[in-house]
Amino acid sequence: MPERDDFMGTQPVRVLAGNLLAWFEGKYPEFRQELKEIGRTFGATRVIKYVCNEEPIVGHKQGNLTPYVTVAEGQIGIHETFLSYVWGLSYGFLVIFDEQIHGPSTGREPSHGKPLGYFTSRGYEVLNHALGLIAEFETWPPNLPNPENCAAEDRFFVEKANAIYLAAVDFILCHELAHVACGHLKRRKETDQRGEHITPAEIKKLEGEADKWAFDCVSRGIRGPERSATTVGFGAVTGLGSLLFLNRGLTSGTHPDKDDRIGSVLSGLSLDEKDSLWGVAAAFYMAWDQRFQAGLDISGEFDTYQALVQAILGQLESIKREEQDRQMGLD
Repeated sequence: MPERDDFMGTQPVRVLAGNLLAWFEGKYPEFRQELKEIGRTFGATRVIKYVCNEEPIVGHKQGNLTPYVTVAEGQIGIHETFLSYVWGLSYGFLVIFDEQIHGPSTGREPSHGKPLGYFTSRGYEVLNHALGLIAEFETWPPNLPNPENCAAEDRFFVEKANAIYLAAVDFILCHELAHVACGHLKRRKETDQRGEHITPAEIKKLEGEADKWAFDCVSRGIRGPERSATTVGFGAVTGLGSLLFLNRGLTSGTHPDKDDRIGSVLSGLSLDEKDSLWGVAAAFYMAWDQRFQAGLDISGEFDTYQALVQAILGQLESIKREEQDRQMGLD
């Protein structure tokens, strides 16, 4: 393992910075050339700014430390704390789903060689630490699994989480790149030059286009076994699912509804009704409900993961209507 000073940044996720760039640029053979064309056409920089900080994700005067692309230069930026957060979600939901949801439902012996449920507590500890980074920065506890240093028995899930994390950040970066490639930044600049403003409804439309462009882009890179549909899909769900926990609201004036964005990814993958990715999405929604006490009822019996998600989505529609009523002062 290289010495700590060999990496930029201070958080364990820093050891994957090179992997991120390689995964992003190596999606499919033509992608590097497409990046060059995007840069030439729109005058955007290909450099991704890796912002090293030890600060929480929300609550800053300059705005939340979430991924961004600058209008003037078309430069994509991403903060190290946000990356730690995404890695924690990748590990936490992978472990919780495998050990507590999928494993018991299939009755199969775990391939990690330990009793089923052995890693569950680790999954929750990592997930809780990641969620804590939203409002308050804390150094990654050395006893928790992480991509830089981990016990031998933790490597099974850490390595799998690394792949999901790379796929998640790849989707996020592609979403930001889409704003360049689809001409959104050019349109923003031209609008600003005219002294006008793009309406929230127009921004929401552009954000939906960026999600679609990003999904189409990462989907072109699907190939087994490293970039399997499951890994790429899990990554996209995690990338969008990371937005669920930043605040309780599912709706926004400038972005498509959070649950609809995740649903678009699941629909685009054309999953079988029993596919585990439906279960992963359900785990995200249930964790959101637990965090914000939204009142989801999942006490019934469901034959498939898809049926579970559909039941949750129906309830989320009611929650969103109530949310919209509150915003309009109708409650």
